[in-house]
Amino acid sequence: MGSNTPRRANNGRRSGVRLSAEERREQIIQSARRIFQRSGLAGARTRDLAAEAGVNEALLYRHFDSKEALFEAAVATPLEEAVTKLVQLSGAPPTEFDESGELMHQRTYQFTYDLLGAMEEIAPLLGIVLFGESEHATEYFRRRIEPTLKQIQGVVEANLPAWPHRTFDARLIVEFLMGMAWFTTLSQRLGGHERDRSEVADAIAAMILEGLRAHDPGPAES
Repeated sequence: MGSNTPRRANNGRRSGVRLSAEERREQIIQSARRIFQRSGLAGARTRDLAAEAGVNEALLYRHFDSKEALFEAAVATPLEEAVTKLVQLSGAPPTEFDESGELMHQRTYQFTYDLLGAMEEIAPLLGIVLFGESEHATEYFRRRIEPTLKQIQGVVEANLPAWPHRTFDARLIVEFLMGMAWFTTLSQRLGGHERDRSEVADAIAAMILEGLRAHDPGPAES
């Protein structure tokens, strides 16, 4: 005879498999995003966050000191992972001058593609944290977003000598790219403007690099 005890959905968890601490933390983060997107930070209850992840509240607090810390991790993690990948794949400048700019296009495309994927996970939550209480938003931006922007800027500047370009403000380009990725994702989600992520990434990379490219190919401007 079957048991009358209801079965809880596993929410993507691997039944019967013991998760490592890192895997459990990621599972909690992924589950928390669903609660935060439905209820916001203020409306999300700790017990609901724990239940969604299939853990008890004590275990939740072993990984995160507070609901706010979990929320910040849920927003920051995908973006930080995309930047880590960027640094790994694009941190070393080309050894030869890339006159065609093709390699730079490939690198910019790949990061934009990964960034759009990250935004698909966090775009609404990023709005909650940045347009919430002003002091918290400022502190969060400076502690979690600013280092990410500086990492991206560092990669851009490291690759400047390798391709023909106009003189430009690297920080401004980084902010431009982040804004495009965020709003494009929100437009698709909230406005129903479905687009292929690969095509969007390619278009954004082309717009940025063609706009920055030097008119007369040759040694890059300093």
